[in-house]
Amino acid sequence: IIVRLVSGIKHQVSSVFNFYSVFFIFSLLFFILVMVYSYFAINSYYGNLQVYYGLDGTAYLKNSYPTDYEAILWLNKNIKGQPVILEAQGDSYTDFARVSANTGLPTVLGWTVHEWLWRGTYDVPAPRIEEVKTLYEAKELNTTEQLIKKYNIELVFVGDLERQKYLNLNEQKFESLGEVVFQAYETRIYKLTN
Repeated sequence: IIVRLVSGIKHQVSSVFNFYSVFFIFSLLFFILVMVYSYFAINSYYGNLQVYYGLDGTAYLKNSYPTDYEAILWLNKNIKGQPVILEAQGDSYTDFARVSANTGLPTVLGWTVHEWLWRGTYDVPAPRIEEVKTLYEAKELNTTEQLIKKYNIELVFVGDLERQKYLNLNEQKFESLGEVVFQAYETRIYKLTN
């Protein structure tokens, strides 16, 4: 379009000077429009770059889940090896799986869709969704013990998201299956005894 416009103007303008003047004006106008667009596009995507958010990937936990943050710091400091930890599972790009993501400890199920995509099939994560719910909500100790053995669970995390997701949370059974090794307000970590 620009080439056609410029060539049309070239035929209409008799002098070479006038042609280059018009071409320069159109080029300058085009350049200004590109710069204006770039400014607003970058500003709308990145927002206010004057505020430094830092590189600390756990910073959101301090504000959103302060007691869970304390528990995660405790896990990083005190737990050795790779014991399996039970935590609430949830959808991708949510705050679920925050414990395993920030400690490196394996969990029964992380973000469901990610687990599905990594394996290429929904057959592995699908039953675990219900089993994690059963572990947190089941009243029967026998069912809970079977699932604990199945996944070799050594630690159970009960924090804000677990209480939010599992409305029928049965926390007393974890006290009978182990001991509280960390507590900050309503956030608890249970170490299970085999």
